[in-house]
Amino acid sequence: MGGLERRRKLTLDEVNMYWHKLKEGVERADLHKLCNAIRTIDMALAETSPALCRRLSAKGWSRIRDDCFDYLISSFPGHFIVYDGSNPSPVEAGSEWPKTGMLEFYPENVKRREDAYQSQLEKIHPDVIVRYRWCFAEGRQNTIPQDFGTFREAMNHVNEGDEGNQARHLLDELYEACAEEAFKLKKIAHRQWWQLHYEADACADRRHKNLLKQQMTHLELLWGKSAVQ
Repeated sequence: MGGLERRRKLTLDEVNMYWHKLKEGVERADLHKLCNAIRTIDMALAETSPALCRRLSAKGWSRIRDDCFDYLISSFPGHFIVYDGSNPSPVEAGSEWPKTGMLEFYPENVKRREDAYQSQLEKIHPDVIVRYRWCFAEGRQNTIPQDFGTFREAMNHVNEGDEGNQARHLLDELYEACAEEAFKLKKIAHRQWWQLHYEADACADRRHKNLLKQQMTHLELLWGKSAVQ
């Protein structure tokens, strides 16, 4: 069962629900769910994504992606690399921390480049990035969850007081907006899937048929299967 859960991808509406439960503190950070959530949002917001994805609110989904990345790099051990601006060469540990750039994170026991997760430095939570700066200054490029006790404590108390009430209100607003958006676009995606399905069935050209099936798979990954499939 564990292997199947790791291989199963999260659709956009599932990503939104999981993120909301994380922020409310009713669900714990899960390595595979967080990795899948980040990959799903990246797939949806990629420049090469179908026109349907361009109707997504990039700002809202990017915020969810940023939160998932913060949870990933602060909740699990891993190796990280820092890049300065657009320079393709990594900055050496112990060097000066770049003003702008990217952090690339490899969860523990993962060394392949395609299994890395990236974020711009300015998008990472300040309480998380300050710990990475300390580790980097000490010559470390590996982190463990114990490095981020302050960040997790702050997350546990985010719902307290008047500021907590305001934060909860904004959280719920974003969740509801993304949920409504995902619900509407999922219905459109399912109609598109069936159109592609019928077109593929009637297509005699093997190359074009495979292209149509690839588009169907992409829709399934982001929006899930139709209830009548």
